[in-house]
Amino acid sequence: MRMKSNAVVKPVYAFIMIFCLLMTALPAQAQISAGGTPPSQLYALRSTIPTEQMPLVNAQDYLAEDALLPKDEANRFGVPFEVSLNLNNSGVWTNLPDGGRLWQLRITAPGAFSINLVYDEFYMPEDAQFFIYNENYAFVIGAFTSSNNKDHGMFGTQPVPGDISILEYYEPTDVRGQGRLSVMRVVHAYRNMFGYTDNLDAFGESGSCNNNVACDDEWNDQERGVVMLLTSGGWRYCSGSLINNTNNDGTPYVLTANHCSPAATDVAMFNYQSPTCTPNTDGPTTQTVSGTTTRFNNSTSDGWLMELSSPVPLTYNPYFNGWNANDVAASASVGIHHPSGDVKKISWDNDPTTSTSYLGEPIPGDGTHWRITAWDDGTTEGGSSGSPLFDTDYRITGQLHGGYASCTSITSDWYGKFSLSMTLGARTYLDPSSSGIMTLDGYDPNVAGRVLGVVRDSDSNEPIQGVLVAAVGGGSTTTNGLGEYTLPLPDGTWDIDYTKRGYEPQSITGIVITEGSEETRNVLMQSIPLIMVMNEDFESGASGWTHEANPSWVDNWHLSTEDAHNGNTSYKCGDTGTGNYSNLCDARLISPVLTSLPGDAEMTFAMRIESEISSYYPDSAYDGGIIEMSVNGGAFAQVTPEQNYTKRFRYTSGGGSPVSGPMPGLFCFAGDAPTWLLYSVDLTDYEGDDVQFRFRFGSDAGAADEGWYIDDVQVKGYGVNLVDVTGLTITVTGNDVTLRWEDDTNPYYRIYSSDVSEGVFIEEEGSTSANEFTIVDGATEEIRFYYVVGASAP
Repeated sequence: MRMKSNAVVKPVYAFIMIFCLLMTALPAQAQISAGGTPPSQLYALRSTIPTEQMPLVNAQDYLAEDALLPKDEANRFGVPFEVSLNLNNSGVWTNLPDGGRLWQLRITAPGAFSINLVYDEFYMPEDAQFFIYNENYAFVIGAFTSSNNKDHGMFGTQPVPGDISILEYYEPTDVRGQGRLSVMRVVHAYRNMFGYTDNLDAFGESGSCNNNVACDDEWNDQERGVVMLLTSGGWRYCSGSLINNTNNDGTPYVLTANHCSPAATDVAMFNYQSPTCTPNTDGPTTQTVSGTTTRFNNSTSDGWLMELSSPVPLTYNPYFNGWNANDVAASASVGIHHPSGDVKKISWDNDPTTSTSYLGEPIPGDGTHWRITAWDDGTTEGGSSGSPLFDTDYRITGQLHGGYASCTSITSDWYGKFSLSMTLGARTYLDPSSSGIMTLDGYDPNVAGRVLGVVRDSDSNEPIQGVLVAAVGGGSTTTNGLGEYTLPLPDGTWDIDYTKRGYEPQSITGIVITEGSEETRNVLMQSIPLIMVMNEDFESGASGWTHEANPSWVDNWHLSTEDAHNGNTSYKCGDTGTGNYSNLCDARLISPVLTSLPGDAEMTFAMRIESEISSYYPDSAYDGGIIEMSVNGGAFAQVTPEQNYTKRFRYTSGGGSPVSGPMPGLFCFAGDAPTWLLYSVDLTDYEGDDVQFRFRFGSDAGAADEGWYIDDVQVKGYGVNLVDVTGLTITVTGNDVTLRWEDDTNPYYRIYSSDVSEGVFIEEEGSTSANEFTIVDGATEEIRFYYVVGASAP
């Protein structure tokens, strides 16, 4: 970042010309700061500054220890020395002619390649400035000002090359005595990662099988989001990635590994990469952001989500990577990382990931990690920890925990599952709009322009939330609660698609985006008639529903009035009173067969569950429930709700014996969920099929709890056009109602009735391939409206 000539110390007006000349001689630096020149260069100040010397370091001893570190321990580059150096107990003050004053302190770490500092107190009053530089002003960072103050009062600065760092703090007379500056840690770099460019240790130190990111153009966007982290309070290093949130607003979230032990004073370093594929060329180490706030961390998924204390400057060309929160194995994967602290590298695995425990090879283990069996091109090393794993849609699926892979060992690596981190709490921050979406594309704040607008219902003119707004061949976003959207796009001509379940898709073509352009496109979407195939609240019994147990297991399903989502009745798998469910349940609650599903269908239901989970493995369960579905009379198979399952049945127990429950290894609903929750299953792939659902609850031979409640099961679809029938007549004979209509081109019909004249179809009365249909006992005192809907053949 070029330092600006208007960033001089406030009272030094007489030296503006001198400053402008000196500025061109200083090296560029990019930790977020105001720029400028240290006042000591503008005044004739004393040449002797009090010095604090750090102890000597035997680098060979530390390097020998580093050689034995496993990949799941963050690599070291420096030795931290805990100190207490502040404005009152060290350094020297000099009064300046303008009434301000200057404090200086010299810190030496003999033999260090670089020095970085961590502060337990950092507060810059208005117009105060703080600089750090090495001997002869060969490398300068600052000015740090009030804009760098943090709520927690701490700070960290990037490494300054060499074994001498000079601190310089200026405060004007009107804020005299208000500043606070206290160094709590001095990091002596015994590895030459951030020293002068000659003979850097980390550059080029990773294995020869690694690939510079410049060798592949397909992942140019994703690599812009990957960062090196100075972590653990400034003396270790890991990798991480900027990550997008559903607001697409550039909130500076970084995903890394829990075992990297991030701290509030961590520094994120951007764009440390070779500009060329070959030859391998060193990259910049000065594009940094200091300070973080922890938003989420969990040791089970080894995930850590932090928010940087400052927005990432657009001059760093950042990219906020997208994510995939589905617990589904990727068909192939890519890793982007900083192995051994080297310039950024890229690795490929062309095989599916497998779900297992950390360092566990049996499948599924506890299902907390994705396993890369062996990299096909490239590898990972110490320093790669926390780096993102991407699927084939360029979305993050996990972050590196550890493993055995290297250029000389074609073995496995394990990544903590991003899907598990989302379940355990990361969604609070990465989905602030509570959209519930499971995949999100990346966000590029440096695009040329944007399309924005509001999407409304064409009938009611009400805003529509959750509309997917997608540029064909580009990015996407979703509308918020006000129906608003903003979609950043690069230069070019774009077609935009607007889609949401229950609405006719809309498209706008030929939107021209140029640098700085802002194109407003408001959209009206037409709702599609809703077909209610099933609407079962169990208040009038459960017509067509059955329940049974796997032979030799227990069935606890029954209609219950103990609790309900709406009304008084639900189906419960558990004791008929207030006691617990039985041991060794394999109980199945089975729906009626639903014939010829309409298009764009989904099944929704309400549930409440209390079942035994593992106290040692917080993501695992011993008892719980799953959803299964049969298609066209086939065998029942597990289906996954759009919101995902909450736990996983333990595969092994205690000393490794298989658990005694009926569904080991399957993901399930389990745990303590005392309030009713709503779930949905996407059925869009089953248009025209006959389907049947099964709610299956299993328990082992151990402890038991209250059980599983199911209520308000609905199956509904959209997108089926009404038949434009002619000659429709209705004849009532006794209590039977017969509908007749003229033949048309539709080969098949479904008949619905409702108590309203338009909108939701409440009940499916039946189906036929003829042009006549009789509803037995359809005549009641209630007024009914009838609809004939065309469909494909059953």
